[in-house]
Amino acid sequence: MKTLLKYLAVAAAIAGLTQVANAVPQLRVFDGTTTITISDNGAGDTQGAAGQVVWVGSIGNWSLNVHTGTTFPVLGSLTNPVLDVSFNATSSSNVASTLVISFSADGFGPTTGSTLAEIGGTIASGGSLTYNTYGGNNNTLFSTTNLLTSQGPFGPGAFSGTATGGSINNVGPYSLTQVVTINHAAGTYQTTGDALLTVPESGTSILLLGAGLTGLGLIARFRRRTA
Repeated sequence: MKTLLKYLAVAAAIAGLTQVANAVPQLRVFDGTTTITISDNGAGDTQGAAGQVVWVGSIGNWSLNVHTGTTFPVLGSLTNPVLDVSFNATSSSNVASTLVISFSADGFGPTTGSTLAEIGGTIASGGSLTYNTYGGNNNTLFSTTNLLTSQGPFGPGAFSGTATGGSINNVGPYSLTQVVTINHAAGTYQTTGDALLTVPESGTSILLLGAGLTGLGLIARFRRRTA
């Protein structure tokens, strides 16, 4: 019995290594003066599905017809994270305006590999856009301690960009953040786009899964011996 309990303890410890906290996504918009943060299934989120935050509203001189952040469990997994943020932003002002759109989620890992960041869309005349991605080893939403990729400035007109790099070697949990910064000239202009951040499947998680299955196999073998 003591040997069996020992096997059970080992299997439980191995299973615990493969579990991390669920990702908790948040959207954030900042116009230089005011910050609006929308949590998944929180106030302002018009989409009830876990893993997707949708917000429609205004901030300062800006209005967002569509502002959507999507991640696990709708896209990707905790060990193979995918973050996607889409936007349709219009400014109307007699001075130049800047809007910062951020999307972040935490609880990812374990992960080993390089990140892939992609973006495309249409930028207003007289406008520009930059796209940065970050990792947070402290597992804090909107952490910018580790720059993964940086693209831009793009615009005006149609644009697309791809960047690789920002190696992640983390047993987790950690956070990921996308930051899109839009600049518009004075007047009324619109910028639309979609930004994607992908992190590859972790070999570590596969090894841990195999170890967990091995532990369960040992328990089954012990039971057969003592039957």
